Amino acid sequence: MKIFNVITDAEIIPMFHEKTKINLNVMVSYPYCKGNVYKLAVEYRDMIDELYLDSGAFTAQKGKVIITVSEYRRYIRRYGHYFNTVFTLDDNFTNPDHNFNYQAYLEEALPDGAKRPVPVIHDEKNPLEEFETYVAQGHDYIAIGSNKKLSDEVFDNIKKKFPDVKIHMFGNLNRKMLFGHKPYSADASTWANQAGMGSIYYWDPIDNRDYLINLGGRENKDGFNSFKHKAELESFLSEKFGYDHSRLLTDFGARWIVNLYFFKQLEDVLNAE
Repeated sequence: MKIFNVITDAEIIPMFHEKTKINLNVMVSYPYCKGNVYKLAVEYRDMIDELYLDSGAFTAQKGKVIITVSEYRRYIRRYGHYFNTVFTLDDNFTNPDHNFNYQAYLEEALPDGAKRPVPVIHDEKNPLEEFETYVAQGHDYIAIGSNKKLSDEVFDNIKKKFPDVKIHMFGNLNRKMLFGHKPYSADASTWANQAGMGSIYYWDPIDNRDYLINLGGRENKDGFNSFKHKAELESFLSEKFGYDHSRLLTDFGARWIVNLYFFKQLEDVLNAE
């Protein structure tokens, strides 16, 4: 099981690595490639484990950017070799045929040795049939769109019928799903979103579970000082990062690092089971 951390600023990589010496799995979205890809793929590459490229389809769906399939194809033809995996442009979450046609277009005349983009399924009515379609096309790695939450029954059927096909879950780090089904990989930007809202994740070795702790501040309830294992939390933060409550309150970069470390811990726990 691999957890990919979605980033929009490459500078978090050396910050995190300096504190932890850990190489993260990283995903960058196409709309955020400018100014980031050279750093990720060249300057900081020895600080990263696997590097994935997402097309930015979710961002496009929300109307924040416009991405054409021809533009994206030019990009992956030229720079796709920088990434371990590239995902398709699945920019229509309600029309599987549209995405299938885009998939075929992206695969046309790929450079020698280039990996095919990983398809993403969104079919609400029959996700298993859409999955089967891509398996029949020779794909051994298929993603589930962030808008599509597979039922336990469908997930189990897919794994039973296609045990050798790897599954990626887009934007989904639901603990029940991760521990129950253990897909090959998953991604999310939760680490950054929660840091931006003044919260940190903590894996509590006493309870053997994770907690989301709001640090307080002017408008937020302080969950740090009321945390039941506050002493152990403070020791962990001080010994691992050299941080205290005050530092975390005022330094969003420190919150980034703590949350990225948590998701690495979560990945390790999933793989240990």
